[in-house]
Amino acid sequence: MSGVRFKGLSPAYVMAAAVVFAALCADAQTFSVRPRLLPVGPNPSAIIAHDLNGNGLPDIITADRGIMSDPRDERPANDELSLLMAQGELNYVKLHPSLKTDFAPYAVAVANIDAIKWPDIIVASFLAARHRDISLFLNKPEKNLFEPFFFRVPDDHLPYFRQSDGDGAEIFTRPGLTSLVVQDINGDALRDVIATGWSSDVLVVFPGHADDYFDAPRFIPASGAPRDLCLADFDKDGHMDLAVAMYATAEIALFRGDGKGSFVETRRFATRGRLPNRVRVADVNRDGIPDIIVSHRYSDDSIVIFYGDGGFQFSVSQEIMLGTDREILEHEIRDMVVEDLSGDGRPDIAVACFASARIVVLVNESNDSVLPQRFRRENYAFDQGRPRALCAADFTQNGKKDLAVALWDVDSVGFLLNRK
Repeated sequence: MSGVRFKGLSPAYVMAAAVVFAALCADAQTFSVRPRLLPVGPNPSAIIAHDLNGNGLPDIITADRGIMSDPRDERPANDELSLLMAQGELNYVKLHPSLKTDFAPYAVAVANIDAIKWPDIIVASFLAARHRDISLFLNKPEKNLFEPFFFRVPDDHLPYFRQSDGDGAEIFTRPGLTSLVVQDINGDALRDVIATGWSSDVLVVFPGHADDYFDAPRFIPASGAPRDLCLADFDKDGHMDLAVAMYATAEIALFRGDGKGSFVETRRFATRGRLPNRVRVADVNRDGIPDIIVSHRYSDDSIVIFYGDGGFQFSVSQEIMLGTDREILEHEIRDMVVEDLSGDGRPDIAVACFASARIVVLVNESNDSVLPQRFRRENYAFDQGRPRALCAADFTQNGKKDLAVALWDVDSVGFLLNRK
């Protein structure tokens, strides 16, 4: 059983409710676990699915981080991507050789950077010892290759705010990129990159460049260990704004965008948990206003939905606890997908739980915008491996969203296939 806690964040909205999920019967499950796994590189820590060659089938990319060690080591982590190219329904061939990034590729995105037909791959690396903080792989299917370009975040003037060893040496590198988004944020028809610099309390913005793909980076102060971010137009002014999960201070920071590539911090609020690791934006209760969903990592097995009032105001929140005791880490949420998985037009939530070795899906069963929203919990376990990351796509070409799961211990990708 799991609990839901619902409350307002200002006196005008103070309310409380307790909801207990109904027990699941087997035929209520949305997905079935596909027994066969697809091998990838060591410790896949991010996964994304996208049609890279125009055959109508989603290909799969994993960022294979490996085990991170001292950044002064010759090889402080792994440094490659695995590309699983779709040949047919659930039929994949791994691209050889693997694409080489800098060490500890931590986040991956797909976007058309060079304005040619094909989508390209963009990667943020955490331990960028070769100063290849951002890797760009231009997609050249006619040549059967991905052409690499690398971009550096100069660290000469970057502070370091994270962990040090007994001698005072930095355990991690700066800025320590952990997530990225790719979108045109200044209206020049060029894709820009925004990444979170966890080690240095900054957001790093690489403006798009017509000839060099990305211009020199700019920095936005973001104190509190920015861990994850997403774009949304919260104030409906036609410009993208930012929601950033602050890992150390357990806050969501909101940055107002001006449509010219600049962002100014506007508001912060506590996430109701500790160590927020993932943040997503979706209209959960279908009232036309974007909501913020955040999951917590090592200290809390909780997911919190902050319902938007409009603009940058989020006065009501709903907390969903996966575990039975807040003080005991049972699941360890490492990744989160917020998508319409059940096909009813409402966003559902799926999380990769590393410690309990399962995927938990929260199916939104509400039929109106009344709060709190009602979720049914579904649990899925693989016979091997621990889920570290997940993504959604229609892998079986039946018009329904499936889930692909990056599994540690077995260094593989597994599937949850939508059978509804």
